[in-house]
Amino acid sequence: MEIFYCRDTNLPEFFICGNLISEDGLVHCRRNFDCNVLIFVLEGTLHITQAERPFAVSAGQYVFLRAGEEHYGHKAADGKLSYMWVHFRNSAPWETAPDNGKGLPPGTFSCMLPECAAAASPQRVRLLFQQLMGFSRQEQLYTETMLSCSLSLLLMELTQEYLDGGKGRQASVSPAVSAAAEWARSNCHRQITIHDIAGAIHYNAEYLSALFKKETGLSLLQYLNRTRIELSKSLLAGNAISVKETAYSCGFTDEKYFMKIFKRLEGVTPCQYKNAFHKKA
Repeated sequence: MEIFYCRDTNLPEFFICGNLISEDGLVHCRRNFDCNVLIFVLEGTLHITQAERPFAVSAGQYVFLRAGEEHYGHKAADGKLSYMWVHFRNSAPWETAPDNGKGLPPGTFSCMLPECAAAASPQRVRLLFQQLMGFSRQEQLYTETMLSCSLSLLLMELTQEYLDGGKGRQASVSPAVSAAAEWARSNCHRQITIHDIAGAIHYNAEYLSALFKKETGLSLLQYLNRTRIELSKSLLAGNAISVKETAYSCGFTDEKYFMKIFKRLEGVTPCQYKNAFHKKA
């Protein structure tokens, strides 16, 4: 996998963004753009090849397609596929980083992205993408710079996540706990249990729960609930679905339990959060 960086002192130039939703069998078309493309998958798996390097990009993961390199779908999606995308250009070229990106001192680059990776905080990345799309759809912006600033914030978020990887929170936990946390983040929208998480990484549920609690201070259920609440905040911010629909879309089987957990963790009810976010209260 390649690591790319850009030495750009200017804001990125925004072109267009959107949210693709396909119900069955999408194959990405073959293209070679003169602009960069960032894709963040929400549901399903996108099978895409860039410069003869194939990737299977699943929910919670992103792929960065560099300008001037051909990319195409090498396999059809199995079932529903949904992802957010943005096209943009930088005034400086994106280069391949040495030593997996660790050899560049701070301040010598504006952005650094792995070619394909899982977002450490997919809910946060999704919210930043939604903000960018919201600005792009607004009929009148007092300045188009808002789009470039919003895009820059998204790129900086992914850069910070990459730089934090391997030396921050993940460095202090075992591979099993890290794998369990990543699987839970990627599947929290489904009605999964602790046994499902443990089974996915081939561990005993009781042992994994005890190890997770010891290393993170949270039980697996607490972590799963927190992850689901973060996802729910992104959905509530979108203002497209009700609180009940949000609960079920985040893996909760009981609307009242969802509201209880949300109030405990956020200090307000889902309705209060939704109204405050949209300045209706």
